[in-house]
Amino acid sequence: MKSAFLPLSAMFMALLLVMPGLALDCSSNEYDVTITNVYSDMETCDITLQSSGTVSGLELDMVLEHSGDVLDSRSFTIASITSNSDVTKAFRWDTDDKSDGKYTVTSTLKKDDCTIYEDTYSFVNGRQTIARITVDDLVPNSQGFSVMITPLEAVLVDIEYMLMDGSDVIYSGSEKKVSASTVPLEVTEDWNVLLENNKDYSARVKVKLYSPSVTYIALTEDFTAKDDVFISDTYEDDIGASATIDGISQVPFKGSVRFTVSQTDVTADNELISVVEKSPVILNSDDETVETIWDERLTTGEYELLIEVIGNDGDILDVEEKIIESDYEPSVNQTNTSPEQTGQSPGFMLPVSLVFVAIAAIIAGKKEH
Repeated sequence: MKSAFLPLSAMFMALLLVMPGLALDCSSNEYDVTITNVYSDMETCDITLQSSGTVSGLELDMVLEHSGDVLDSRSFTIASITSNSDVTKAFRWDTDDKSDGKYTVTSTLKKDDCTIYEDTYSFVNGRQTIARITVDDLVPNSQGFSVMITPLEAVLVDIEYMLMDGSDVIYSGSEKKVSASTVPLEVTEDWNVLLENNKDYSARVKVKLYSPSVTYIALTEDFTAKDDVFISDTYEDDIGASATIDGISQVPFKGSVRFTVSQTDVTADNELISVVEKSPVILNSDDETVETIWDERLTTGEYELLIEVIGNDGDILDVEEKIIESDYEPSVNQTNTSPEQTGQSPGFMLPVSLVFVAIAAIIAGKKEH
């Protein structure tokens, strides 16, 4: 009995030693997910994962180390990666260590507590060669971003840009082989995704240089998305007014336009008309015309017109002031009739009397012959 127990115990102990290795050894053939790109400096980091098949429930761990010390770490849950697509995460490191030397970023991708891919990226802080360009003044907003690239000599660069919602990259793009000579180059791009009003986002720009070696320069800036439009054109007369408003934000504008008419020769409360008209939804590069018709036609005199664009939060986004000069005199025995009743609209009046004058002229011409 004792002789049989000893071999079984030995087998059991061997299994205990082997099982941890088996649990952590997740076959790469089962999950074809790889880390295709990592970039990091002392401030920020971004990483891109790619999968040839649909995978869900992944965990990504990122660790920043220097001289054997762990300076910071991040963990992300990747809900899913669809077939033949990629997912990018970007974030800021939180560390006070800015000393010179080599830093290492270890990226570990897990599925069900099993490591299916691991990558190590290294960079050097300080004592670097002077770059052939400087990247300055990254300015993002609800429309897009602008960044200034100043070359020290003629150079070709790649420019990659990202729009980040927290650590999630929700929009990205790139420009290849951008030529920069010896004068500053401004690069401007618009976002092509909808943004939420009053929500915080981040813009990230990476500039890649190929010579004398492949290097990157990266900047990240935060901004708060806001709806934004401006008045590009107006029309006004004694019948009504209109305003054309242009969108300059990827936050949908769902506001309105207020038209206020006042008399110019009265110092007290001289407001005569105040009308608020709802605007159609407007995005960046869209334009819409909002118009209104006065309840009563303005009689002879000079009037001030105030046009105000009211944003989603009730704030005033743009203002324009105009003067309306009217020479309209209603007939003595005619009551003041609204434009809706006469079928007239701003800028499109054609008195019926002109038609009768034309007919009379044609008849007179025929009688002479």
